Amino acid sequence: MVVIDTSVWIDFFRNPAADGNGRLEELIRENNRAAVCGLILQEILQGIKDQKLFALTRQRLLFLPYLEAPRDVHLLAADLYRHLRAKGVTVPSTDTIIAAVAIHHGFPLFTRDAHFSEIARHSELRLYS
Repeated sequence: MVVIDTSVWIDFFRNPAADGNGRLEELIRENNRAAVCGLILQEILQGIKDQKLFALTRQRLLFLPYLEAPRDVHLLAADLYRHLRAKGVTVPSTDTIIAAVAIHHGFPLFTRDAHFSEIARHSELRLYS
């Protein structure tokens, strides 16, 4: 299983045939190994303006494995954020939640967002390459 960050989904939806997007397709086709969490679902869907495209995307995303974010995930995200700030690294809270979901469930994160490289450098987050 691999947690797929919003940045990868956005690139994929904009241009599915672009270089690098084939890896996401492989993960989906390989026993549906592309997982999402609630925050990623929200970030993807809230940016879709067209109602038909929204409904279609929502329907397709609901077939993906869904990772819960219990209280422990949010406590881990708070610890991560505080640890990073103490090191002089500032990242969005939403990114620490996504990182905490991946760490909590023990899955790597597939992302194109540089914030996650910083998080991985200072935590147990594993990035998918």
